[in-house]
Amino acid sequence: MRYLSVLFISLLLVGCNSSTDNVEETNHAENIDDSEIIVQIGTDGITKNELNEALDKISIKQKAIYTSSPEKFNEFLENLINQKVLYNEAYKRGIESRDDVQKKIYDYKKKLVAKTFGKEILNEIEPSNEEIKEHYENNKDDYQTVDISKIEIKFIPNDQDSRASAQLRAQEIFERIESGESFEELAKEYSTDQYTKGKGGKIGSVEKGRFPSEIDAALFELKKEDVTKPFELDGAYLIIKANSDPDFLPYAQSDRRVRSKLVEERLFDYIADLKEQWEVKIYEDRLEEIYKSESDEK
Repeated sequence: MRYLSVLFISLLLVGCNSSTDNVEETNHAENIDDSEIIVQIGTDGITKNELNEALDKISIKQKAIYTSSPEKFNEFLENLINQKVLYNEAYKRGIESRDDVQKKIYDYKKKLVAKTFGKEILNEIEPSNEEIKEHYENNKDDYQTVDISKIEIKFIPNDQDSRASAQLRAQEIFERIESGESFEELAKEYSTDQYTKGKGGKIGSVEKGRFPSEIDAALFELKKEDVTKPFELDGAYLIIKANSDPDFLPYAQSDRRVRSKLVEERLFDYIADLKEQWEVKIYEDRLEEIYKSESDEK
């Protein structure tokens, strides 16, 4: 019974299935072939088709459990009955017509419509294998990788003294590397990245696009053993060492990334075109008022 109760609660949390979405639509037993009804609930009922649909909505593993014996099968049916009885009673009490429920139904409907439309659009803009391969061949420079190590010197955000101290430390370390000291040993001694410092700062292979564009451009100009000057990124000063020359990613390792890039670009263009059609206008002054109000409350 305890297991039954757990399943029952989970079914309630999931919500009623399509067969109980509207009592007014389902309370017409006279329109249903009597031979199809397996449970009569007042003027409503559960049909063979509804039971099969409910079974198809659970996982294969769960379905195997509930069809493993007549007892388990009846447990599942009992939960379906309980679910429908509760829904019918809720509808009778007017729960469905309450403003708070209608608001949630409306919000869910909007999300469902948008999600369904989104899937259709993604199918329409899906690039072919030929388009993916062509884009890769024409933009191979965008799909490079390089093996790197780093020395990271963190600072406290919004603390100018901390930033200045970190910058000075990073510059000193860079000059020591330039004078011939071991990058790996200096990483072990000074890097504030606890994950990489024990490995001499080694990160491994990174793909182009990991860093901001200006840093990326400089990074992929490096040759093996070259070291960058210190640069600021996300609350730290970094010194990067190239452990290899940059190399092109094989197509087999890039096709998914190329596909995602093409889909993203096409989706962006599609939405931009829709914004023009729908004449989207942002009232910056009103937006600023809301932002200021929200910021003041923090």
